Amino acid sequence: MKKLILLFASALLVSSASSQVTWSADVAAIMYENCTSCHRPNGVGPFSLLTYEDASDNASDIDEVVLSGYMPPWHANNDYQTYAHTRGLTDEEKIALVEWVNSGTLEGNQADAPPPPVYPIDGFLLAEPDIEVQIPEYTSQATAFSDDYVCFALPLGLTETKKLRAYEVIPGNSQIVHHALCYIDPDASYSTDLSGYCVGPTEGLIGGYTPGAIPTIFPSNGDDINMGVTVPAGSSLVIAMHFPEGSAGETDNTKVRLYFYEDDVEIREISTDPIIENWSFNLPAGQVTPVSAQYSNVPVDITVLSAFPHMHLLGKDIRSYALDPNNDTIRLVDIPHWDFEWQQFYFFENAQHLPAGSTIYGEGHFDNTSSNPHNPNDPPITVGPGLNTSNEMFLIYYHYLAYVAGDELLDMEELTSLPTFIEEQGLEQSFEINAYPNPFTETIALDLNYEKSATVSLYIYSAQGKLITKLAERENTPAGLNQWTWTPGTSLEAGVYYYSLLVDGQAQSGMIQLK
Repeated sequence: MKKLILLFASALLVSSASSQVTWSADVAAIMYENCTSCHRPNGVGPFSLLTYEDASDNASDIDEVVLSGYMPPWHANNDYQTYAHTRGLTDEEKIALVEWVNSGTLEGNQADAPPPPVYPIDGFLLAEPDIEVQIPEYTSQATAFSDDYVCFALPLGLTETKKLRAYEVIPGNSQIVHHALCYIDPDASYSTDLSGYCVGPTEGLIGGYTPGAIPTIFPSNGDDINMGVTVPAGSSLVIAMHFPEGSAGETDNTKVRLYFYEDDVEIREISTDPIIENWSFNLPAGQVTPVSAQYSNVPVDITVLSAFPHMHLLGKDIRSYALDPNNDTIRLVDIPHWDFEWQQFYFFENAQHLPAGSTIYGEGHFDNTSSNPHNPNDPPITVGPGLNTSNEMFLIYYHYLAYVAGDELLDMEELTSLPTFIEEQGLEQSFEINAYPNPFTETIALDLNYEKSATVSLYIYSAQGKLITKLAERENTPAGLNQWTWTPGTSLEAGVYYYSLLVDGQAQSGMIQLK
């Protein structure tokens, strides 16, 4: 593999002789844009890539994982459908990372580095949640032969019906939480189940968490588009946890933060269901077996916001599409190389309209041969559907709602971006730079008073770590007062952002609020 990587880099890299690839000038920006939302302190990644020291200490496998496509994790086929919040590296970015690793992970001049993104310590949504619930500390009972599936029913204490706008699942131990599914139980009739086989209620799913997932923000523009889920008074939240083989004895106390609309906001109700499912297949040992399912004659026009395919270790590929009454194809999701470790809801860049009378299809293959490196059985044995990871599942979940004309034109990335309109609290001021007015509505000024001339970079990031704008990039500034201004315009949502400042290689950051 290493030889192939070097050949790939040599063939595509224009020239490394004239200018060496360094962390500061080339690699840091790639890491900040694509990797550090997971690979950061308190992130779901097993190590941080936020600093040069972090990245150089963990550089040994970077070339292999980026060229294979394993990192950053994104398994949907972007040529089949377009999605919001996609992750991925260009060929040029992959080459730069490979060259950096194989030329000795040079740091370069610290002043050439971009200011790093700033992340909250706990989760992505910085707003004070309307409700936060947490499972009691739980020790995984997974064994070498079975995973641990447990459900916690947590009362929400609501005396009035609310409308869910966003939620965030924050794992207590990200190294052992394979996934968590969240259900609204309207009459609080579901009980905590620690049997090891609980996968949750049959109704009320709102979504969940998988490693690398961002918070779920239902589409809203704060005006005439407000989608969400009704949470009746007296409801409980059921959290179905999956702790995999190898996690025995490890503890977790996952929590969920819920954010509601104002009571007078009218919402369009979102449903989440495994519309495609097959529980009657058989996977003979030594074979690659096709499995399919369909849902015929959709009763009313619907708008589909996302798709979430689900298989286990024998999964090879999975696809979903629909045929409308005119037999035209509506593409939904295609996962050409299934990876059990990385699953998620894929939200479409533009919502998909399925007319009444459409049929939704799911098609996939399972590889139950000895050539499948993920096959849990050696030699292979016949496998059927079931709850354990060593069994199999064929499910495709969807977020959907009743169609309104024009839904297919909505920009889902814009309507589900972070930060949201949710009011942020607890602003902190930095003594290194004066940002005013803060909070601001139109323009904010950022003043730096430094005792000598310096090389300055000043970036604005979202709370998700996404680069918003560069106010200064390697700018040579004189001693004394220097000022930059930022006017976001109407394209960005209100909420918390961060400025990140690099002065002669020294980083400072602070929080600013757009109202």
